[in-house]
Amino acid sequence: MHTSNDYIYVLMPSVSLLFLAGLLGVCWVIQRQQRFLFWLCTAYLLTATSIGIRSVLKLELLNHYVVPVNALFLVGAWCMAKSFSVRRGVLMPPMPTASVCVATLASLYYFVQIAPSLVGRIQAFSIGAALVLLLPVSPVLKRGLSDDWLDRALLWTYVSYAVFTMLRPALVMCLGTTGLSNAMQANSTYWVTTLMSILFFALLFTVLLCAATIRETLNQLRIERDIDMLTQILNRRAFHELAQRRLADQRLYPMVILAGDIDHFKRINDNWGHAKGDEVLQLVSNAMQHNVRNQDLVARFGGEEFVLLLTRIDLQGAEQVAKRICMELRHDQEVLPQGPVLTLSFGIASIASKEQLQGALKQADHLLYSAKNAGRDRVHVEGRFYPDISFENTKPEDYYTMSLPL
Repeated sequence: MHTSNDYIYVLMPSVSLLFLAGLLGVCWVIQRQQRFLFWLCTAYLLTATSIGIRSVLKLELLNHYVVPVNALFLVGAWCMAKSFSVRRGVLMPPMPTASVCVATLASLYYFVQIAPSLVGRIQAFSIGAALVLLLPVSPVLKRGLSDDWLDRALLWTYVSYAVFTMLRPALVMCLGTTGLSNAMQANSTYWVTTLMSILFFALLFTVLLCAATIRETLNQLRIERDIDMLTQILNRRAFHELAQRRLADQRLYPMVILAGDIDHFKRINDNWGHAKGDEVLQLVSNAMQHNVRNQDLVARFGGEEFVLLLTRIDLQGAEQVAKRICMELRHDQEVLPQGPVLTLSFGIASIASKEQLQGALKQADHLLYSAKNAGRDRVHVEGRFYPDISFENTKPEDYYTMSLPL
């Protein structure tokens, strides 16, 4: 017979799981794109309901409802596996999942109604629930372990919970004859140990999952802050931050700043629309990334203006990089209609220390505009003499309209 204290004691894990389910449900409502939160919330809700019913029902009633109560727990295990698989981006194999669930419930029915066996039904259910939990683990391991300690801790916590669930029958056997005879009592050592272990793993898994999710959210916010969404390269703010780090490393010198600008970009937008202009910007950013190394920086400063910081290179080498970019874009005939070619102008300046960054940017920008004034589609390099000429209309007005339909 249960006392009121017994009920309070054995229902605490269920109440705690319901609290965690509510917390995860609120998080999912706020972050709808994080679908794994919904599945984990559902898993905790079903598990709390199952163990709560199991804890308060008297034995004579429990024997009549063993299959549906444990089926509820099994669906909760499936939801937890679904949450894990969604977060890791793997698929839950439908046929093996259905087979394990059907086999588990059939074995449970057999050991309850046909050949009653307490040990048999505990073993059958524990193994079945563990197999459901382990279904997404193999696809995750095939992808390889993450280098991040938080992701690895989350994975091994999940695996540990599944393994513990499978080894639960061994715990029953270790309890001896007395333990087996009262294992289904709500206040038995076996059941209390089961409740505490479920709550412990749920708390640990939730803490690790929330920590990983918060960090991923912060990383996503940082990416949105630092990356130009159209071209997927650095923006002006991120360039200045990362450039200071590069310039502080003496091993990366000599360094060079390149300022590049798309020639006649306004005419591209006016004649073929802003969608075509966006394609051109993406093409240019891709060409620049193809021609630089890992330690180099490529950024869009705004509009059609790009800036590159090249490391371990001199002015002559940087000039060759700029010419390769121009050559690659000049021969690309897929973005713009037949007729005009896509060209860039560049200004190139050296940089000797981080204190010179602003000055080098101004010098490169000055050389860029001297290249524009000299006729565009040119690379002007610091230290060389260029005639001081200035004329704006370097192409005939119909240059970018010659291929438009009449």
